[in-house]
Amino acid sequence: MITGFGVAEAVRHYYQIWGGDIQEKRAIIQGWGNVGSTAALYLAKYGVKIVGIIDREGGLINPEGYELDGVKKLFHDKDGNKLVSDDMISFEEANKKIWEMGAEIFIPAAASRLVSKEQASSMIENDLEVVSCGANVPFSDEEIFYGPIAEFVDRKVSILPDFIANCGMARTFAFLMDPKNDGVLTDEDIFNDCSQTISAA
Repeated sequence: MITGFGVAEAVRHYYQIWGGDIQEKRAIIQGWGNVGSTAALYLAKYGVKIVGIIDREGGLINPEGYELDGVKKLFHDKDGNKLVSDDMISFEEANKKIWEMGAEIFIPAAASRLVSKEQASSMIENDLEVVSCGANVPFSDEEIFYGPIAEFVDRKVSILPDFIANCGMARTFAFLMDPKNDGVLTDEDIFNDCSQTISAA
């Protein structure tokens, strides 16, 4: 939960700092595991419409966007880390449609090195503003941190890198090891510390 929260929280702070109403934004989610589904849940809580989800075995395309209740149902209905829905389309069909459907927010939260330059270009041409990295290395570059696809995307839109967006568990460990937090173990304190760290970064 804390990692997906951080990925969504990074987007919320991005719009607070640089401008834009998050409640008017749409998001595409890649991967419906612990990080992607939780990020979608928090984004929906902030008012973002989840218009597309692509997972290993299929996807969902919803131009109107799933709101919080719809995302909660998808979150609770998943089978382990698998997307489950009566409306699910095949991976092949989702992979053809999702990159061009239009969204301001992209959450790559599946395995690393999946997003091609063509997929990124399609999203950029269709309103993309910010990428919040749930995957450590989202783009299909050979380089570990910053290859040509990442550089191409970084020149066009804002990338919130994994060491900021995906820092939730590391921040939790840091919070619990900090002597001044001795005995403080509430979820609220841990989530607030994560949020403040992401905001400052």
